[in-house]
Amino acid sequence: MTIRGQDTKPFAWAGIQLTIPAEWETGHLGDGYALLEHRYRPVLEMKTATIQGRFTFKRHFKALARSGRNRSTPPLRLTSLPPEWPTFSTRMDVQPFTWQGDQVGGRGLLLYCRDCRKATLIQFYDHGDHRLAAIPDVLASFKDHASGSGPTVAVYDIQATLPEKFTLTRFQFDAGRFELVFRRSREGVTLWRWSPADVILDRCGNTLSNVARKNGLLPPAVILEDGRPVEGGMEWQWQAKGYRHRLQRFFARLAQQPGHALRIWHRSDTNRILAVQAQAIDTFDTFDGICTSYGSV
Repeated sequence: MTIRGQDTKPFAWAGIQLTIPAEWETGHLGDGYALLEHRYRPVLEMKTATIQGRFTFKRHFKALARSGRNRSTPPLRLTSLPPEWPTFSTRMDVQPFTWQGDQVGGRGLLLYCRDCRKATLIQFYDHGDHRLAAIPDVLASFKDHASGSGPTVAVYDIQATLPEKFTLTRFQFDAGRFELVFRRSREGVTLWRWSPADVILDRCGNTLSNVARKNGLLPPAVILEDGRPVEGGMEWQWQAKGYRHRLQRFFARLAQQPGHALRIWHRSDTNRILAVQAQAIDTFDTFDGICTSYGSV
């Protein structure tokens, strides 16, 4: 999709997928919350939550408007859908709005999907020096269901695609280190990203094995092993607890169950180190697919 002739990139967080102008950057992330910026000023704020019980626009407008990082937004004024904005599915209730503060205003809409019961508040900031020309195309790209295409997580300078069954349960974004943890019952997937890679490798004897060891990514059973080489990196596999007997290990191999696995690799083109760890994941193909999808942008 082209947004008025500009380059674009995916943005995906908290189950929401958008296509945004390439110059928009992730400013802040929270549980069900995202703030996008351009030149260090907010351009888009998103708040989303799954609704329990009966949905009403008035009550959930107030709840979502008060959540997130920015709690000082002026009162919202309900409007009709601008003619240049896209239409949405008949299974989705939509309420546009505008707001105006002393120095900045904006417009947006609240969307409620009757199928997944997810309500999403999206508001675009207007600083007076741009015409919000990207709004129609950004809204046209909106998805609150797994689409089977595009990344399920695309924030800052990373993106990855995970099966829909995995839910983001914990995340941490620090200078030079990202960590995202996904769970489903006993299965788990963790993504890491470190930067700058050259500095980190220099501190770890220029080996990815030492990077994995010093960051606690390997259990005692394989911590002294160097793993097997993969493109640009190293990989380890070890059995999950519960596969102690020879017959159990045999059937686990037949079912392509890797137990636990770790892959760590160096992206020299972006000066990043990326790693994926799987815990009791169902098949090695699932693990390999997540690793293949995971990259820096």
